[in-house]
Amino acid sequence: MDEKLRDRIMQAYGQAQILVVDDATFARLIITRELTDMGFDGRQIHQAGSGEAALEKIKEKLFDLVILDITMKGVDGIAVLKAVRRAQPATKIIMCSCRNSEDIIKTCVRFGIDAFIVKPCTLEILQKALHRIAVGSAQEDAMNWHAHCHVCDQKMIEVNAKDMVSFYCPKNCMKLGPWPTVLVNQNELDRVYGKAKRIGFLHLGNEGIKADVSVLKL
Repeated sequence: MDEKLRDRIMQAYGQAQILVVDDATFARLIITRELTDMGFDGRQIHQAGSGEAALEKIKEKLFDLVILDITMKGVDGIAVLKAVRRAQPATKIIMCSCRNSEDIIKTCVRFGIDAFIVKPCTLEILQKALHRIAVGSAQEDAMNWHAHCHVCDQKMIEVNAKDMVSFYCPKNCMKLGPWPTVLVNQNELDRVYGKAKRIGFLHLGNEGIKADVSVLKL
């Protein structure tokens, strides 16, 4: 565990109320354990084993963070995402799912997620996703750690899949990535975008910028 990242997360969200939504008990337990390993108190972490249970909980309590699966029987994660955005618009939402098609990711981004993690959700990936959300909430850090779309200037959403990360524009202007790391700052995005633009959005190879970097229009 990266102690510097942990400290920054706890500084921003040490008192947060967190809701973990997944119909798989084992998945909820893993995420809960990872959160407690980061330093969160177990009393801060609430669980819902279905979309219906999640909807009831958001009626009863305000949450600072929701970690949400997509595929659940009955009310699915997309419906819960929409409900959270209506009822608690300031809540940070991390989708955590095995479903990672372009259409699914773009749908989640469009409805207002703050990050997307492709299962399995490891402690390292969850920690780094939370770190970007935490530092992005601070005015002095936002410009560096928020990835901004080069077309519409909207904040882009981070999608983590194992050791790779991509960024998606909420307005579907473009996708940046994947990178073989999850801590990419705005300066790196600007450099890669500029070079890709000059060569017509072609794939960039191993040229000293980043290995396996592509910049693609959605």
